[in-house]
Amino acid sequence: MPCASSGEISVQSLTVRYPDRERPALDSVSERIRPGETVVVTGASGSGKTTLFRVLGGFVPSMIRAKVEGEVLIDGISILTKDSPRPAAGVGLVQQDPDAQICTLSVWEEVAFGPENLCLPPEEVTARVAESLASLGIAHLAGRETTRLSGGEKQRVAIASILALRPRVILLDEPTANLDPGGAKQVFDLLRSLGERDGRTLVLAEHRLAPLLPLHPRLLLLEEGKVLLRRPSVAYSDLDSLGLRARWEIPRPVVVRSGPPALVLEGVSFAYGEAPLLDRLTLRLWPGEVLGVIGPNGSGKTTLLRLAAGLERPQAGRVLRPKSPVLGFVFQHPHQQIFERTVRREFSVEDEIAGARLADLLRRARLDGLEEAPPLSLSLGEQRRLTVATALSRGPNLLLLDEPFIGQDRENVVWILSQILAARERGAVTLLVSHDIPLVASLCDRLLYLGEEAVEGETAEVFDHLESTRREAFTPGYWEGGLR
Repeated sequence: MPCASSGEISVQSLTVRYPDRERPALDSVSERIRPGETVVVTGASGSGKTTLFRVLGGFVPSMIRAKVEGEVLIDGISILTKDSPRPAAGVGLVQQDPDAQICTLSVWEEVAFGPENLCLPPEEVTARVAESLASLGIAHLAGRETTRLSGGEKQRVAIASILALRPRVILLDEPTANLDPGGAKQVFDLLRSLGERDGRTLVLAEHRLAPLLPLHPRLLLLEEGKVLLRRPSVAYSDLDSLGLRARWEIPRPVVVRSGPPALVLEGVSFAYGEAPLLDRLTLRLWPGEVLGVIGPNGSGKTTLLRLAAGLERPQAGRVLRPKSPVLGFVFQHPHQQIFERTVRREFSVEDEIAGARLADLLRRARLDGLEEAPPLSLSLGEQRRLTVATALSRGPNLLLLDEPFIGQDRENVVWILSQILAARERGAVTLLVSHDIPLVASLCDRLLYLGEEAVEGETAEVFDHLESTRREAFTPGYWEGGLR
């Protein structure tokens, strides 16, 4: 897949201001990215990563309203002047939220959409679709409806749809946030091939840096819209010193499993269509227990949470919840549970919250100053913290968390962890779905692996079983040492 042009990016004194924000999203950023270079952009949620990618991808200010100053050149051509050619053919953006990117009803149509709009011959479109799907290991999804995909499957389809365009510059905004560990490794291996074999210019936004180290990336650290730090390369030993995510040490009290359990799934089976997702699954959880749920995309993790919440009914078996349950559910995709026009009103969907308590909640969630902002204008990381804060504001005794750490820097993860630990101290039962394996290993009392088989037990025992059955990507040792 050779590239016709070089893919050089030049950003000169770029400042971006959104109309509903006092502080600029980007503040006088200047950077040169050489052709064929791999650059990782990291920083706190709301530091300007997504805005930078939207500018480079041609979405700001042409489609997303903002005041933009400065200049951006791709291969020497300005992409900000009114009459400049759109960069769509040469720059591909994989967005943070795949639901914001997918626009057709089937996987094949979604991947073909871009090449068809380039007016390519039908046989060329077919060849590009097949190649892109195969490169991500999702050829079997070609005939599936996009609305029936898991979050991770949608993410891979979104990446495939950009690869089918064969852009010279590929922008990836947290491309593996929704992927299971095996899928993440496959994407990183593919990106390495694109950079080394085809000379693509790759720019990635990520919080989890260890899996990216084999790509030998240059590092940009953003803070409040400015480039705080540049590193020509980064080693695994640097992650702690830079304050980036690495290992976790979380005190885990012993759960007393006596008396009646607080949540029971007894012989639960569920399927969409003919293929079963859950088959006679039995679980018992006691007050204060945190169960980590891991496994490949599409293995039934989100469905398990929906069954526990009562949003789905088992086709066999039964679910017994706590008496007088108070439910706190954080969906995988924040926009699916945002209803109001301002952040302030989002906290009052069920009951009014006093002003002082609301101010404290927003400050702790690092959302202060955003009370009147439209929730859907927030970054994905900010939306995630908003949904966590609203879900926990009622003091739930049944806490269902679907990938709550997506889009969060270390400080924000620590805040979310503090909320989970506080709920545990109150005796809440927590089901945590996450692809962050080292974090799950440190936090959870027990694990449930859903995949080719269901494996449930003490954390160390489940990881030992997965390693012995050659599923090392789902064990913490694999990720703590980086991809091998």
